[in-house]
Amino acid sequence: MKLTTEQGLQLLICWLQDNIDCESPIIFDNDEDMTDSAALLPCLEQALNAVRDLHHLQLLHKPGTP
Repeated sequence: MKLTTEQGLQLLICWLQDNIDCESPIIFDNDEDMTDSAALLPCLEQALNAVRDLHHLQLLHKPGTP
């Protein structure tokens, strides 16, 4: 089964939430910026919402749709 963009983003969101819940010390960039799961989570949630909105708009503009 092929993983959709929405499914992939949802998996990453769940993983980041697990990191937050477990107080994981993972830093995704460098020791100066210290981007951790809590900082990254809202960005992925926003990306997921944008992908869902785009998918919805594509369906609305699909030929043969009222």
